[in-house]
Amino acid sequence: MTTYRRIAVPILATMALLTACSQETPEAAPATPSASIESSAAASPSASSPSAQVPSSTPEASSTPVTTPAAGHNEADVTFAASLIPHHLQTLDLTQLAATRAHDLWVRDLAARVRSQREPEIRVLKGLLDTWGETPLPRDQKLPGGVTQADLTDLAAASGATFDRLFITLLIDHHEGALALAQAEEAKGVQADAKALAGGVVVTHEAELKEMKKYLTRLKK
Repeated sequence: MTTYRRIAVPILATMALLTACSQETPEAAPATPSASIESSAAASPSASSPSAQVPSSTPEASSTPVTTPAAGHNEADVTFAASLIPHHLQTLDLTQLAATRAHDLWVRDLAARVRSQREPEIRVLKGLLDTWGETPLPRDQKLPGGVTQADLTDLAAASGATFDRLFITLLIDHHEGALALAQAEEAKGVQADAKALAGGVVVTHEAELKEMKKYLTRLKK
């Protein structure tokens, strides 16, 4: 009896100690290898199945040529815009003199009307040339109906009815030159804005030519 009690007591104590250890919290236990793999897969989508990975660019996609839109204009369009700008600038030179030297009020009014029409046209033409990467011709370029420096000098020296007659004569020739440029654009140009502006030039210049020729006829009587 004594021997059994001596053996049983240590065994019972050992079992009680093992039971207490088994009741500790799970957090204290180290993570298993399978738990670590699942955590890293959830944090990184690329570590999951191949279908979740982003495909790289294929050689076919990178070598696809880029389509460049058509230029939309031709040589006639460029010639028209590049020529009409200096032509219109000559018109501004003429009308500026008329603003202070013209004797007849009708001539002054005509000069002011012509000037107000040409200035916005110059801006449109310059915008077209900028878009096409082109530049206007020089201001002193020889053009149809063009005004020379000698013409401007003679006009500046005139006064009264003499000025009016010389101004109208020069402006008629100048208008006919601009009309020729615009008609060439209508016939050979392709760019829509340039052709539309040319059409406007034809309409306004033909109407003003009729007015000036009628006025000049009256002056010669």
